[in-house]
Amino acid sequence: MKKLIYLFLFLAMSTSLFAQKKDALTLYHTANTAYQKQDYAGSIKLYEQLIADGNVSTEVYFNLGNSYFKEGNVPRAIINYERAKKLAPEDEDIEFNLKIASLKVVDRIDNVPEVFYKRWIRSMATIFPANTWSIAFVILIWLVFMSAGLYVISYSSGLKKISFISGIVLTIFTITTYLMSARSYSISHVEEQAIVISSSVYVKSSPDEKGNDLFILHEGTKVEILEPFEGWKKIRIANGTIGWLKLNEIEKI
Repeated sequence: MKKLIYLFLFLAMSTSLFAQKKDALTLYHTANTAYQKQDYAGSIKLYEQLIADGNVSTEVYFNLGNSYFKEGNVPRAIINYERAKKLAPEDEDIEFNLKIASLKVVDRIDNVPEVFYKRWIRSMATIFPANTWSIAFVILIWLVFMSAGLYVISYSSGLKKISFISGIVLTIFTITTYLMSARSYSISHVEEQAIVISSSVYVKSSPDEKGNDLFILHEGTKVEILEPFEGWKKIRIANGTIGWLKLNEIEKI
């Protein structure tokens, strides 16, 4: 009897999940159709509904960014392009549309020059998402163990030499892959970035309305979030300048 109950529950859950997936796919196609018919407000509503329901993907964020861009909402377009980029760092279409949208941002802020090796590590780490680096790391760990095992059980001096050298090379690759995985995760999950969503804001010297006005930022500008404090966020812009903005003036990517 218990087995029948478990089977019934399993079938019920499977049917429910299938129905949810089918509904999400239908909603996605409806959103795409609305976009093609130039009903951008309608497509925005549908894509946002997909995300609210937990149906997150590169395509949904990218298409939502396109819809916002067509509506003239540059900050929201950039936010969603950036979110899509996090899921697919090497996607050329996302990068192109992000650059086009960024051209409409008023602020032109020069980046702080980065030491060459840090720039190289960042560019390498963002070639793949963190989970891809993690999978490569696990595979390489197994190959290292296999090389070590082959070295131990082999009676041939030639085979021992090959397995020893292979083990060293694989170990180097394993360590490198681990570091890339950690850096990629840090970039996508630990380093918090946000986009200014207010038309223009004064960056304050302290988390207080009475703080001095340091400079002005306009909608669409990307900032790095350093720390929160009672409805404020300490931020840093691309040139390294630091200040405070209200929580409702920015939206986290």
